[in-house]
Amino acid sequence: MELNKGLQAPLFVTKDVFGNTVDLNTYRGQKVMVSFYRFASCPFCNLRIQRILGNYSKFEEQGLRMISFWQSPANSILEHVGQQHLPFPMIPDPEKNFYRLYHVENSWIGALKVMREPGLVMKALKGRFNPLEADGDMNQLPADFLLNPDLTIHTAYYGEHIGDHIEFAEIERFLGIL
Repeated sequence: MELNKGLQAPLFVTKDVFGNTVDLNTYRGQKVMVSFYRFASCPFCNLRIQRILGNYSKFEEQGLRMISFWQSPANSILEHVGQQHLPFPMIPDPEKNFYRLYHVENSWIGALKVMREPGLVMKALKGRFNPLEADGDMNQLPADFLLNPDLTIHTAYYGEHIGDHIEFAEIERFLGIL
């Protein structure tokens, strides 16, 4: 059962890859994007991270805070995604406890739907990340949640395929940029 707009976001307290405590409740009063990615060496996820970093200063100026979950262990996240020096928490969740909390699902049909977007596939595979180094489920679908300052869900976006994340235009609308 997917989470929907208007619901209170499930609260969590956990540690990021550096051992820092991340408590969603401390983000109250701010706009937040909570994103769930596949595994740390996923080419689609790392392409998305590169695109996020290209827009990060604009999002940050508008007050958006970001939190990312990965189904990989901390050492793998640091080895792969961590090379990009993300300015927001990267949380390892190899047991997928938080994926279950947010109802983020796996789907082989969804995993194969990415083939409908050959341009995305080519861009992702041009990167230096190897999907064969997977330390998570190959059929894990991504999800993004935009949270209002009261930590209710403004937008719950469940990816249809392994490279499908919320559009930047939707994030910009949420922030009042568009």
